[in-house]
Amino acid sequence: MAIIKCIHSICAIRKEDHMRIRLATIDDVPDIAHVHVESWKSTYKGIISDDYLSKLSIESRIKNWLWVFNRSNPDEVIYVIENDEGTIVGFANGGKCRSEQYDYDGELYSIYLLEEYQGLGFGKALFSAVVDHLRIHNYQTLMVWVLEKNSAINFYYRLGAKAFTKKDIQIGNDTVTELGLGWDELL
Repeated sequence: MAIIKCIHSICAIRKEDHMRIRLATIDDVPDIAHVHVESWKSTYKGIISDDYLSKLSIESRIKNWLWVFNRSNPDEVIYVIENDEGTIVGFANGGKCRSEQYDYDGELYSIYLLEEYQGLGFGKALFSAVVDHLRIHNYQTLMVWVLEKNSAINFYYRLGAKAFTKKDIQIGNDTVTELGLGWDELL
């Protein structure tokens, strides 16, 4: 399956909705953490326990993202997407596949948007930016892990992903199934 190439890193979605994608900096960590927590609360409601979701904190996510920014990981990239007011409303990151168990060299580690920006093309633009980055760094294939009950799984299927494996994982007291989705070719 082929992945659609990104047209521009600045795209118009509708006349009134514009976005700008750029490389994230360490100064963006609080905003990334905010998007991460809020998107988990909206996306995983009904999939992960309310008790777990209610305990998510921006402070904890800040610590995690500072760790990500301060470690050296070859070819990893983090993009943020801003609305027309310059507010970060989503992010995506990817790089080298974290598992040698699968026949994919690249991995989309995460992609999250605030709920009100989902379904407007922001996710596709972020996805394309990560894919473009990986392609430039000579990656040939891509995979992503997605919770099986996450309705956003259809986003990946529309982009040509195919399920190739699944596993059960523990999030808090919940056991959930994650699907491994993959693209055999980056165009």
